[in-house]
Amino acid sequence: MRKHVATTILASLLFPLTIWAQESDRTGLNYGFHIGWQWAGNAEAKLYEVGSEGTLNLNTILIGNTTNYTKLKEYFNDDFSLYEFPHDTKYKPTLSLGGTLQYYTCKTFAIYLNAIFLSPSITHCSFSVKLNSKKGSLSDEVIEQGSISGKENRLQFEVGIHKSFPIDAQITPFIEVAGAASFMEMKTHEISIGNLNQSVLHYSNDDANSNFSKVGLGTSCATGIQLPLANKFYLYAGFSVSAIHYGIFDNALSFAKAIDVKVLL
Repeated sequence: MRKHVATTILASLLFPLTIWAQESDRTGLNYGFHIGWQWAGNAEAKLYEVGSEGTLNLNTILIGNTTNYTKLKEYFNDDFSLYEFPHDTKYKPTLSLGGTLQYYTCKTFAIYLNAIFLSPSITHCSFSVKLNSKKGSLSDEVIEQGSISGKENRLQFEVGIHKSFPIDAQITPFIEVAGAASFMEMKTHEISIGNLNQSVLHYSNDDANSNFSKVGLGTSCATGIQLPLANKFYLYAGFSVSAIHYGIFDNALSFAKAIDVKVLL
């Protein structure tokens, strides 16, 4: 009786490992989901740097706009001038979610389609104004800080090939190379200083009835490991890099890095 119980317990402990080691034949169409953590390329972050020239500039928004100028002048109880413009704007790391289709022609080669959504927002974007009544030595100057916030939606499609290099039944390295198309839309763009919180989306686009948007094209590559979780589940974990050209700033490429996980069902 004791021997039977011990055998049952041992079998129950080894059963999950048996499932882990099983590798199903993925030949044909597979589908699954994607989750990742992306560091978006900072080239497009310059969109939010409201400078001193062009239609989108701080002079026009804060001083040239009578309503905004009066509101801030009353808040500071003083006249003011622009002191420092924003620069070196970057994106915050952000979560990415999506789905994947993967068609295996054989055990080690597949053609895949990824659809990935993310909403990057900017950080470290600030400017300042100087109150005019305090002039003379630097110690007498009064500087008031303002900030600029912004957020976008991006939907990226990738079509590429997947190649694996089996080492053993559980862990298999892989590489992926794809062409990529990315749709980017600015969702929020706001300036905050004193008692003023001003949306400047309409300054960013010639069409005041729509948000600024762009389509970019480029490439993506990834590497990592794949392993069977169970008979019906397959895990891909790795690191990817993409280079997208949106055509906003001459020939600037937006280089994004990401930690990616895909699960095939």
